[in-house]
Amino acid sequence: MFDYRGLQDVLFIALYCGVAFLAVLAAVYLLFRRRNVFADVKSSLRLRRWTAVLLAVMAASHVWWYAIGQWWLADDWLVRTILVIMLDHLTLVPLVMVVLLSMLQDCRRPIWPWLLWQVPVVAFGIVGMDQRSWFYGYELPHYYQLAVCVVFVVYYIFALRQYGRWLRDNYADLEHKEVWQSLVFAVVLFAVYSLYTSNMGEMAREYLSQVISIVIIAFLLWRVETLQELESEEEENI
Repeated sequence: MFDYRGLQDVLFIALYCGVAFLAVLAAVYLLFRRRNVFADVKSSLRLRRWTAVLLAVMAASHVWWYAIGQWWLADDWLVRTILVIMLDHLTLVPLVMVVLLSMLQDCRRPIWPWLLWQVPVVAFGIVGMDQRSWFYGYELPHYYQLAVCVVFVVYYIFALRQYGRWLRDNYADLEHKEVWQSLVFAVVLFAVYSLYTSNMGEMAREYLSQVISIVIIAFLLWRVETLQELESEEEENI
């Protein structure tokens, strides 16, 4: 929601609010319903909680894009845009990384490095808003975040290979255990995120971003509900 065209489109506003409400419902469902609907498996409580947080922040992102644009900084397009994109960078990107790492159950991988990598985004945003610089406030953090995402995808590929070896060593039946789809999801999501944050208010892409948000919510629900919580055979025999 980069400019006022979205605010003047009643159909878009209805879709925008509907997606936010859907994200809230999905978050509440994951937090308070332990029994799965999509598959007869026991899903990871840690994964359910982190996914619920991500979905809640997706809904909050819809709120702050609308609220800041409508009620605060309404006449300052530059600062408003830098601020809301910075908030997305600081919340949605690292939370997606945390959720993806939570799907790998062979070991607990640290999440703090990926949170720490977001610190420069704050610095770039503050400088951009203070200096009223589009380069420092938007372009520099945009390309920096893309670089971070590429590094994460490469890291995740190696982590996924390690997880795959662990699965084959400990389980004969891999149904409801493999997570290769999550890597595809990560690549597609980061590509879509890059596209969305560079659309500059084009309504076709604004609509597309909301449709993609629905797909993301559906994927996350399906992934959490169909991924079995695992223990190695050694742990099961203790």
